[in-house]
Formats: sequence, structure tokens, C-alpha cells
Amino acid sequence: MFRFIFIRFLQTIPVLFIIAVLTFAMSRAAPGGPFSQERRVSPVIIERMNEYYGLADPLPVQFGNYIKNLLRGDLGPSYRHEGRTVNEIVGGSFPVSLELGMWSLLIALGLGIPVGLLAAVYRNTLLDYVPMSGAMMGICLPTFVMGPLLALVFGLWIGWFNVSGWHTPADRVLPSLTLGLYFGAYVARLTRGGMLEVLSQDYIRTARAKGVPEFMIVYKHALKGGLLPVVAFLGPALAALISGSFVVETIFQIPGLGRHFVNAAFNRDYTMVMGTVLFYATLLIVMNMIVDILQVLLNPRLKYES
Repeated sequence: MFRFIFIRFLQTIPVLFIIAVLTFAMSRAAPGGPFSQERRVSPVIIERMNEYYGLADPLPVQFGNYIKNLLRGDLGPSYRHEGRTVNEIVGGSFPVSLELGMWSLLIALGLGIPVGLLAAVYRNTLLDYVPMSGAMMGICLPTFVMGPLLALVFGLWIGWFNVSGWHTPADRVLPSLTLGLYFGAYVARLTRGGMLEVLSQDYIRTARAKGVPEFMIVYKHALKGGLLPVVAFLGPALAALISGSFVVETIFQIPGLGRHFVNAAFNRDYTMVMGTVLFYATLLIVMNMIVDILQVLLNPRLKYES
């Protein structure tokens, strides 16, 4: 297991370097600059600001300086948030996105796994058709449609929750439901498919022939293997949930990291874009590594294929 983790760790180094190179190149290729949209600022002042932040240096020099600072854990200053560094912005906004992602994950797993189990056990009945139809509707409804609908019904019409903000526990409900229902629909479909495959295996038929109760067959013999597709899906899903949804954070005005990333892209805040992209990439790699370890624990045969 240690060798498996060590190899995966070594693989992240070139991946993150390539991501850094591509992000740096694409951000610099965009027209304009972080100070080009400032009004009533003379070109002389903009030139001095570029020199102060090192933006007047050749691109290879800029990239080399950025990598040096990155190796020290310094993501650099934000060009659009005066007096603040990217580390401070990420450190202040990521806990919000983390909380939103964890609540959404609880909703997704709490709804998706039981619904998928129910549909698999009662295959080709109303207990299968109805929840799976609902899951398909959840997959087809993106978050930018689900979010405004929930805000309209439960925020404006009924008035149970606020439609924006992140101040009270009630403010967590609508954005968490928006993300949780969307990902829960995928979890339900994957749980059903995985359980159906396991329930058709020979050892399950043998257990039934021996008179083992259906409850024990499902929860003791089939559940562990049936959840493997869900565990594989949790890698990118966890990264997407924990890093926060750009759309959901914008709809509900949540001060998470996703909104900072969108604003940085519009404002051409190079260091903020680089910092958030590398942070998301690292998060995705770490989550996928954790999921790979969980898959090996659930199915030890996988370690021989790694």
C-alpha cells in the first residue's frame, strides 16, 4: 500500500507542473491585463504597476519566479484585491466551500444510496421505475436550473429560507440541496447498476439457495461490491463538491472560493487564477488518490492491477 501511495504521489508532480504551464500560458494569452480596465489611470502608472508586480519581465522570467515562490508555498499577491495575497483569499474562502461541499455530500449519499438499493432490490417494479425516473430528472436538471427553482419556491413563494447569504444555518439548506440532489441522482443510478451486477453473481444465487435472508444477502454480501461504482465516482464528485460549485455560489451569493475564481478570470487576476486552478487540481488529485485507496480496501484484487 505504501508503494502504491508513493507512486501516485510521484505522478502528481509532472501533472501539476503541466497544469501550471498551461494555465500560465492561457492566462497570458488572453487580451488585456490585470490593470488594463482601470479607469482614469495614466499609462505611466499602469507601466509602473506592471514593473512593481514583475509583469514587465519576459514571460519565462515571470514563470520562473512564480514557480520559485510556489515551491515556498507562496501563491503571490492578488492584483485586484489590494493588500491581500492569494493565500489569504484561498484560506478565507475555502472553508465556506468545504462546508457547502460536505453538506451536499451528506445529502447526495443519504438519498442516492438508499434509493439505488431500493430500485435494485425491487427491480422492474414501481419501486424501481419511480425513483429512477426521479433520478434521471435530477441528472437532466443542471444546478443553474435547480438552484433558481428552489430559491423561487422555498425562498420567495413560501419564505422558509433566504435566497442569498451565508450567515445562519438555514442559509445552508438551499445551496446544499441544489448540489446534493444533483449528485445524489448520479449516486442513485450508480448504486442501482452496481447492485444489479453483484446480485446476478453466482455466489448470490448460492446464498439464496441456502436460504439466507434477503436482508443479509443485500447488506452483508452484495453491498460491499455494489458500491464500487459509487466509490469510483466520488473522486471527481468530492473535488467538485468540496471546491464549491461556481454556479451555486454565484446564485446564492456564497463567499466561497468558486466566486473568487470566476471574478479572477473576468478581472485577469493572473495569480488568483493560477492559485485557484492549482488548488483545484491538487484537490482533485488527492481525492482521486483517496478513492483509489478505498477501492483497493473494498476489492483487494485491484492492488495487483495498479
